Amino acid sequence: MKEALTASRMATLVSCPRRHFWRYEMKLETATPSIALRFGSAWHKAMEARWNREDFTTALSMATDGAEFDEIQIATLSGLLAGYYRKYESETVAELKPEIEFRHEIVGSRTFDSAGKIDGLGNLGDGTLCLIEHKTTSDSVEPDSDYWMRLRLNQQIMQYVCAAREIGHDVQIILYDVVRKPGIRQKQGESADEFGRRLALDTQERPDFYFARREVPVLDCDLEEFKIQRYEISKLILALRQAEKRTALREQAWPRNLSDFGCRMCPFSGFCLQSVHADAEHVPSGFVVKEANAELSA
Repeated sequence: MKEALTASRMATLVSCPRRHFWRYEMKLETATPSIALRFGSAWHKAMEARWNREDFTTALSMATDGAEFDEIQIATLSGLLAGYYRKYESETVAELKPEIEFRHEIVGSRTFDSAGKIDGLGNLGDGTLCLIEHKTTSDSVEPDSDYWMRLRLNQQIMQYVCAAREIGHDVQIILYDVVRKPGIRQKQGESADEFGRRLALDTQERPDFYFARREVPVLDCDLEEFKIQRYEISKLILALRQAEKRTALREQAWPRNLSDFGCRMCPFSGFCLQSVHADAEHVPSGFVVKEANAELSA
């Protein structure tokens, strides 16, 4: 079977080839996922439950089931979810099909398939088929924020649109459904439950601060450019694998992108910046060997 080339994998390679090497070639992953990743996954579970017409209590239970959250993180999720339910209680998007897994060939590649999971498909109020993408962010979601400009050409979304069309859904619109992380924090002496209730109230008093939706048209020229870039990324992975044959250590063939923000956010920076060799037999402390894209079907 071909390897899965997901949007996350492409984004990782473009941001830092060495980070791609640790995660997708060496299969290293932190033993405990970051709070941001866990929160994003929990929110997606909550959204899937809501689109399946579950009530607030059920959605919160499904989101937190099995998640290693403390009381404040659960309260944060609860407060945001309560505000979301109130904001969109008169829902205009219908017939959503949540969590659609896909896998299809990349024309010209004998090594990689395009793979991933679409958040969902739905119909807008006028019957237009749309691809729905849920996002959590710390950025402003105001109409003039450049956050929306970056989303328009997001590789993940281009991948999902291509996949939707491959399986027979002629998607023309992307509906970004975005929630902004809290602008308030727990006060001294305030319990987690009290904070959750205060956050829920704040989301209902300032819904436009926390929640936003925007429809973005799918442009064929953007899709064609994405397909070209995806194929070139697949070739770059193979080229760097070939380059490993000319280096003493495999990782030396994969360039580092040394930047302040990138290295601070990289889970591998602790040993990578010290040029510590790592592989399946030499796993750094705090890491495990785990198959990439384990959430996808074999």
